[in-house]
Amino acid sequence: MRLLAFLMVILAPVLAFPRLGLHEGYTRLVFDLDPTALYQFSQTPDTLTIRFSGVTVAASDTEVSSPQVASYQVVPSAGGATVFVRLRQNVEVKTSLLTDANRRRLVVDVLSLARPGSNPPSAGAPARPLPPKPRTQPKIVVLDAGHGGIDPGAVGFVVEKEVTLDLALRLQQLLQNQGIEVILTRNSDAHLSRDKATDLGMRADMANSKRNLFISIHVNSAPNTAQGIEVYYFGNTIDPSLLAQVIRENGGGELGRRLTREAQSVGERLVSDLIAQSNLKFSRQLAHYVQASMLQATGAVDRGVRQAPFYVIRNARIPAILVEVGFANHPVEGRRLQTDEYRQTLAEALARGILRFLNNGG
Repeated sequence: MRLLAFLMVILAPVLAFPRLGLHEGYTRLVFDLDPTALYQFSQTPDTLTIRFSGVTVAASDTEVSSPQVASYQVVPSAGGATVFVRLRQNVEVKTSLLTDANRRRLVVDVLSLARPGSNPPSAGAPARPLPPKPRTQPKIVVLDAGHGGIDPGAVGFVVEKEVTLDLALRLQQLLQNQGIEVILTRNSDAHLSRDKATDLGMRADMANSKRNLFISIHVNSAPNTAQGIEVYYFGNTIDPSLLAQVIRENGGGELGRRLTREAQSVGERLVSDLIAQSNLKFSRQLAHYVQASMLQATGAVDRGVRQAPFYVIRNARIPAILVEVGFANHPVEGRRLQTDEYRQTLAEALARGILRFLNNGG
């Protein structure tokens, strides 16, 4: 009898965490819990975070693509786990706890905002609603035109600070036409501070949780015939050629090396920061959307999406990327960057990638 009971335990199906149900008008996530398990909610307009203690579950990163939920990520930790649910726009969250014998089920319903006269689904028990997602809060995107003022950036067939500002202004108009609020780190040929470390720090401080996205725009350079477009999100790298590029963008010389070391130390600390790890996931997704859009529009060489310790995106608490739109000193690409037509193409491609991310809820 004991052997039979043992076999029943080891052969019992392992329940998914969470179990997912897609229904008309709502998405349901069900978490099967032991009697002693605890949980705690927090919510921002874009993400529902549930912290569990007393559970042992496997890590997962799952695309949902329902009208209410874009994805969820399960991040195990010692004695528990944290679940990040990426919400779409115009939804509200309702929760209930159901008890069945020695098990409990936490039911999380993510509902499309109900039309007048419609009835929301019931989980079979009184709901404990979380504060609803704000209905009219505008999306806010921060555009950082790299360099400026006393810092020209890369110089070749074009000057980096001039191209980045022009692209930021074009992109600002395109996004505003779609109802997006845009904040520029600079709107003229100006630096934020004569001290480069302070300048980068002031730009980085704009990537705070009151905004939705941070996009830093740059033009590349290389001592050879390199060309193409690449997009970065924050992380460490051991590639020596990439590290040299990072040092240049971080101020160059000894200052660039010092700021790069500081950014790298931030990257090491982020490993244990669950919220930061979830944010990096969304930054990576944003980077891929933007890269794909720009390559499709321009036919440029694909230099990929990569991680690097750029100082300006080191502390971002929102999805943040750094875009290198081309090489100033390449004989073909540099000349293309001189033209209004190509700059408009780049700006429109950037806008499409950004809007795809925002409209898909990440």
